[in-house]
Amino acid sequence: MSQKQKIIFTDLDGTMIDAYTGSYKKSLPGIKLVKKRKIPLVFCSSKTRVEQEVLRKETGVSDPFIVENGSAICVPKGYFSFSAGEPKNGYEVIELGVSYAKIKDRINELRKRYEIVGYAILSAEEVAKITGLGIELAKLAKQREYTETLTEVSAEAVEELKKNFNVVFGGRFVEVMGKNADKGKAVRILTELFKREFGEVETYGIGNSKNDGPMLRAVDRAYLVKNPDGSWEDGDAKKIDGIGPEGWKMAIKEICS
Repeated sequence: MSQKQKIIFTDLDGTMIDAYTGSYKKSLPGIKLVKKRKIPLVFCSSKTRVEQEVLRKETGVSDPFIVENGSAICVPKGYFSFSAGEPKNGYEVIELGVSYAKIKDRINELRKRYEIVGYAILSAEEVAKITGLGIELAKLAKQREYTETLTEVSAEAVEELKKNFNVVFGGRFVEVMGKNADKGKAVRILTELFKREFGEVETYGIGNSKNDGPMLRAVDRAYLVKNPDGSWEDGDAKKIDGIGPEGWKMAIKEICS
C-alpha cells in the first residue's frame, strides 16, 4: 500500500515566526527537515503576498501559499500538472476575498462616526513601530490586496463591519476581509488540488491563535503552539509545549517522524 503524501499548512506570526521579533531562526531546522522529506509546506497567514514572497525566497520554500487570512491561494506556475487558477502576479491564483479598495471605502465611511485605525491611514514608520517589523517589511505589510488590518477599532464599528465583511480577531490585531475569505475554505480547496496531483494525502496544521481555528479544523491533524504568555488558544488541536517557533519546530519533528 502506498504511503499518503503529507502536506503541512502553517500559520506564520506567533507560530513559525516569533510574534515580537519577527525572527524565524528557531524554525530553520524544521524548515530544513520538511524540505529534506519533500513535504509541501504551505504558508497560511494574514501576511500579504509580497510579505510572503520575501519569506519564501529567504527560506527556499516554493510551495503554494495562502494570503491575507484565506483571501487568495497563490500557486506557482507549473507547480501542479494542471492549471489551478487564474494568471495573476506570476501565479495561478484562486481568489476568495474581495478587493482592498472595497474594504477601505466602507471603513472610510465608518471612520466618520467611529474610532477606527488601520494600516491604510498609518505610515510605514507607524506600522513598523506597532508591529516590531523593520521599515521595509512594514512597507510590504501595507501592500494589501484583499484585507485591512485594524490596530484600533470600537465595538460599534466591528458590528457595522460584520454586516458586509468577515471580521477576525488575531493574536494582536483585527482583520477585515470578504465574507467568502476563510483560512479553512482555502485549505480545503488546496487540499483537493494536492489530492488531484498526489492521490491520497494526509494534512497537518500548525497555529497559535483564534483565527487559525478554521485552518486547524480543515486538516487531518492539528497542532497548537503556545502564545508568548505561555498559554494555548482554546481548541481541540494537540497542544505543543513550546512558544511560537520553538513549539513549531517540535510539531514539525513529530509530523516528520
